[in-house]
Amino acid sequence: MAKKKHKHEEHVNLERWLVSYADFITLLFIVFLILFSMSAVDAAKFQALKESFQQVTGSGSSLVMPAPGSTSTPSANINTGASKKKNDIAAEKEKFEQIKKKLEEYAQSKGIEKNVIINIDQNGVNVTVTGTILFANGDATLQPAAKAIVKDMFNIINTIDNPIRIEGHTDNIPIRTAQFPSNWELSTARSTNLIRYLIEEYNFNPKRLSVGAYGEYHPVAPNGTPADRAKNRRVEIMILSSQSPIDKTPKSGEH
Repeated sequence: MAKKKHKHEEHVNLERWLVSYADFITLLFIVFLILFSMSAVDAAKFQALKESFQQVTGSGSSLVMPAPGSTSTPSANINTGASKKKNDIAAEKEKFEQIKKKLEEYAQSKGIEKNVIINIDQNGVNVTVTGTILFANGDATLQPAAKAIVKDMFNIINTIDNPIRIEGHTDNIPIRTAQFPSNWELSTARSTNLIRYLIEEYNFNPKRLSVGAYGEYHPVAPNGTPADRAKNRRVEIMILSSQSPIDKTPKSGEH
């Protein structure tokens, strides 16, 4: 009979638990170090710990939080930026309300409140001057009486350093002269002449200014009556908000 071979018993490694135990103790040690560092609120020590941990694990930046109170805390930066923006918008809106009130009081004092309309919208403060307050019919030269009005109004407008946009509009009555072949040229000349006047007479910073011209194509009323056509012959002076979707010139503190 063949002899049966004896199977050797497998050797059981009774020390495997030591590996897991060592990992556990190491992680526990790191946790206590982090808690101690956070309680001390010492940014320099915390940074040193973070760098040491990065060298050991190679991933410390994702596991170790920024030091308490550190400027590198993302949520703190986001909240601070959002809060500042909200405060800036609120301050700008309050300033716009003050300008609107002063312009309305000025228009009433001069008896031109029917021709000077002030509104606040998403673009900022919109000052609409209609009729012949600034320019005679078919002309783009500032009238003598208009210069005093412009001066007074811009003393109020210029209390804020936001960009200014000036837009010219006409009624639908065609004009064909050597100077103005169409209403396009007339509306352009009116807005640009007002801008030139501000720059030349009051040293207004050109970087704050922009111009638009729309001819007869953006009416605010039907052109069926003289009164409605007078509403469409207008210049709009816009104090642009920092939130305005309209393209803006850079802000500047110089006037």
